[in-house]
Amino acid sequence: MSLATASRTMPAPRSEALRRTRTPKSLRKVLTYTTLWIAFIWAVFPFYWMIATSLRAKDEIFQRPPALVPHSVTFQNYIDLLVGAHFWQFALNSLILTVSVTLISVALSVTAGYAMARHRFKGSVALPLFMLYGQMFPPVLLLIPFYVQLRYLGWLDSLYGLIPVYLSYMLPLCVWLMRGFFAQVPHSLEDAARMDGCTRWQAFWKVILPMAQPGIVAVATWVMIHTWNEFLYASTFILSEKNRTLPLGLSGLIGQYTTDWGVLMAGGVITAAPILLAFFFLQKHLVQGVGGGAVKG
Repeated sequence: MSLATASRTMPAPRSEALRRTRTPKSLRKVLTYTTLWIAFIWAVFPFYWMIATSLRAKDEIFQRPPALVPHSVTFQNYIDLLVGAHFWQFALNSLILTVSVTLISVALSVTAGYAMARHRFKGSVALPLFMLYGQMFPPVLLLIPFYVQLRYLGWLDSLYGLIPVYLSYMLPLCVWLMRGFFAQVPHSLEDAARMDGCTRWQAFWKVILPMAQPGIVAVATWVMIHTWNEFLYASTFILSEKNRTLPLGLSGLIGQYTTDWGVLMAGGVITAAPILLAFFFLQKHLVQGVGGGAVKG
């Protein structure tokens, strides 16, 4: 066999084989990061444009072609919004409603979830599934039944009338989530606390509840976000301007013929700020809450 034939039949050097295998991996890595950056820009750009528009002068907002970065930064839109009529009342209404619904949802879902996870009763298996069936119905289908009930009770155009409406479709999922968290807590921990002299309530308060803290934070954050941003029910059941929530009040800035987009975008930034701050400070607990059930018995 000649030297040329032998060289063709010899296996490729190891370095060349490594280069061949690394090339597809590098290409996949580049494609992956490129896709992630495109998705990131696609998701973040609307928020950037909202902030940029809120900082533009009124004559610059309608500039053609629009500038990606404002030529001159001004806070006049925020000043016009904050000194405008009823803005602080809208914010106060949203704050009262959000805090009330969140506290009630957490209290009821924690107690109900613990009872459903620790006790067996007739229908204990079917009840959680039955509660989730209500999540299949879109909220718009419940507008007329809710309207009739609130009108019968005299709760139309009131903040306390919105509280049971929000609780009716938030509580089932909250109870389901908390039931899953409590079900993952080992019974042996509670039994050990009982053997040490704790009552059932003390064992629940001192042992079980701290271990379910990530789930509580996740549930509270979910309720807070949905209540703070809810628009459909508020726009239907709130009639007077003084009882409007913040999203409903900002919608009033959209005129039939003209709209002050700078002030409207400033209101959007202020409305989104509490939610972003909540994610920033609670992200550690939210990550643990998404992976609930890490404790094994």
